[in-house]
Amino acid sequence: MRVTKSRPAVLALILITTLPVVIWAHQAPVGDSPASGAEVVILASPGPLVKLLPDTLAGHKATSGTKLVARDNIGEVVGDKAPIYYEYLVTSAISREYAGVRVEVFETRNQFAALGLFQFNNEAGKTTVSGIEIGSGGARLDGGILFWKGNFFVRVVDRNQKPARRTTAVHQALARAVADEIVPANPADTRPPLLDSLPVGSLVPASQRYFLGPESLNAFVEHGREMFEFVGDTEAVVGEYSKGEGGNNGGGQTPPSHQTRGGSAARTASAATGPPMKLVIVECHTPEFATDELTRISGYVSSLSETEQQQIVFKRTGNYIVAAVNVRDREFGEGLVNAVQYPYTVKWLRNPLWPANDPFRMEKAADMLLSTFGLLGLILLTVMMGGTIFGTSVFLKRRKQQREVFSDAGGMLRLDIEPFVLALPPKRSEE
Repeated sequence: MRVTKSRPAVLALILITTLPVVIWAHQAPVGDSPASGAEVVILASPGPLVKLLPDTLAGHKATSGTKLVARDNIGEVVGDKAPIYYEYLVTSAISREYAGVRVEVFETRNQFAALGLFQFNNEAGKTTVSGIEIGSGGARLDGGILFWKGNFFVRVVDRNQKPARRTTAVHQALARAVADEIVPANPADTRPPLLDSLPVGSLVPASQRYFLGPESLNAFVEHGREMFEFVGDTEAVVGEYSKGEGGNNGGGQTPPSHQTRGGSAARTASAATGPPMKLVIVECHTPEFATDELTRISGYVSSLSETEQQQIVFKRTGNYIVAAVNVRDREFGEGLVNAVQYPYTVKWLRNPLWPANDPFRMEKAADMLLSTFGLLGLILLTVMMGGTIFGTSVFLKRRKQQREVFSDAGGMLRLDIEPFVLALPPKRSEE
């Protein structure tokens, strides 16, 4: 009897627990379920990234699902280079494959960081063939194409990391399709102003690099992590210099293709004679941070041997810390360091010792005088009232004390003053 009575309760409990799941399954749209074998990882809010990699891109259908990752999981896309991507302020990334080619898009907080990330990856490949005009700047590698536009950095590479000539056209078509979909928020500012502080004389073309942290700087400058700390939104630029290099004497920016060919030739020539001399400019945003950075590099250089110390020249200029490393010609290195000018100056708008030209200064002076005399009058009135009260109390107290000296002792004392009042002779006794 007990089992029979409990069956309805059990069935009701099962129905209550399974009913929401059944309703949700019927309400879910069919398109939400991924295709067989597709990888869909949603770890970040889609935003504009998903629109850049649709199901069909440049006439090629996607052969994988969309992999979207947030900043904290960027290592799933770039592996052990995640700390460097953190320095370049990457907020999210998305990747997808088309016709055996993987397209990776990285979104940064600003376009300066995207440019720095492009420059880092362009140098890291070491297989640059030539520059191409895609987006705000691009480069063709043996295994793919890199470019940046706005606050996005894009890599189009072979899925198996094996270069193939037949995929070159696919790389370029996919890269241009993604670049056409990117609309920069502020297309006017495309270069960090700090890059313009690098002296143009003897500068190796296409050797400028922009950094936002010590990890990325350490990949280009030996012991860069030990020399600089990058506290408080510090940024840095690096340029390679050759004593016999003509450089960009015009001060302009050469086309990407010429930059890459010239930079590769200069690096090949310098490889035969040793590492090239590099000029590092670190910009701190406060004098305190600049002092800390100068103390750090001074301590590092002092710990080196005398021979190694001769290969580093550094100084502070304003909030800049300028250092030349791999110096073989000390005079040439010191000349480059001294050529760096701090473009910002601090000027007083007026002498702080001069009196302020305040139109209400007369009214303020009158108010101050009235307040002063009013305070003095209040103090004087308080003193007078206090003195009067104190003097009156002392007087009354002394008067009371004088009255208490005499008493008639219950009427026993009698003064006979009547004869003196009536001018009569005093009475004589009969005796």
